[in-house]
Amino acid sequence: MRRWIIKGLGAVVVLALVIVITGWALSSPTPLRPEALVGHQTLTITPAHREVPVTLHLWYPAEQDGTPGLIGQNALFLGTWKAEAATPKPGPHPLVLFSHGSGGNAERLGWFASALAAQGFVVAAPNHPGTTSRDSDPFQTPMVWQRTADLSAALDRLLTDPPMGLSIATKDITAAGFSLGGHSALALGGARLSKAAFIAYCDQAKDQYDCGWMSAAGVDFTTIDAARYEADLSDPRVTRVIAIDPALTPAMTQGSLTQITRPTLILNLGAPETLPLALNAAPAAALIPGASYSALPGARHFSFLAPCSALGQIIIGLAGEDNICSDRDLRPRPEVHADLLAQISPFLTAP
Repeated sequence: MRRWIIKGLGAVVVLALVIVITGWALSSPTPLRPEALVGHQTLTITPAHREVPVTLHLWYPAEQDGTPGLIGQNALFLGTWKAEAATPKPGPHPLVLFSHGSGGNAERLGWFASALAAQGFVVAAPNHPGTTSRDSDPFQTPMVWQRTADLSAALDRLLTDPPMGLSIATKDITAAGFSLGGHSALALGGARLSKAAFIAYCDQAKDQYDCGWMSAAGVDFTTIDAARYEADLSDPRVTRVIAIDPALTPAMTQGSLTQITRPTLILNLGAPETLPLALNAAPAAALIPGASYSALPGARHFSFLAPCSALGQIIIGLAGEDNICSDRDLRPRPEVHADLLAQISPFLTAP
């Protein structure tokens, strides 16, 4: 009987903890609202290469109407303020096509998109089916040609049928991306992959990021469609490229990198000596004529993501996986974000 009483008390304690944690989650801190809000809308596009619709998020310079709110805010991550369905400011505006990382989503990168929209840019970011949050399939991840096609389809829509009042500067279109999205951006700029080089690189980095995750799921890299994987995925309408901690650079062909003519900015998160093979983009950057490259100290791959709540740091840490919320021994994320923007903004506005 005593044992059952103790078990019962234990269950009550656990339930109490769940209630407390739930209350804490619901009261996650709200970011300070800026004086002026950027606009935000979501569109659904149905590109021919997809069997499912693609959700496209848009941030843009806006009049101060629309409905204020937060995007990307939940119990674990802090969101970003926006004005939903606000009237776009008169254009045309330069465009940044942005591609999220594998398993990520556009909403979680609202801090970046909002900062650029506040500077006069339209940011268009699709959620890539098969490699986005709650829809991350290791067997679809090698199909990198689908992601670049998503971005080109988004560009088609914005140039031919933009939301009411939104106008794009057709000669000022930047492809940008983070992690696997960094590859997407570089591919739109002309970088091409080698299937053999990818397999060889994964043999050296079996436990790192993309290779380790896909291998553990049973992906057979020899079955990758080489014709599509190695194809020219570039889009001639892209005028600049920004890649942040880009994936797959060890698998990019030297010949394609040396032929990139668009202005290119590549940023790594972390000191060069701390970068894993999977993410060290310095060798690739050195091959691109005139490319700008910088490695930001006091940061790591996940420093690019939105800041986490205290609860997020605890919950994700307890999950037993790489803690994407932890910034231990690193600079605070807002500081890293400011550093990134300090390098990206002048690049975007250079003549």
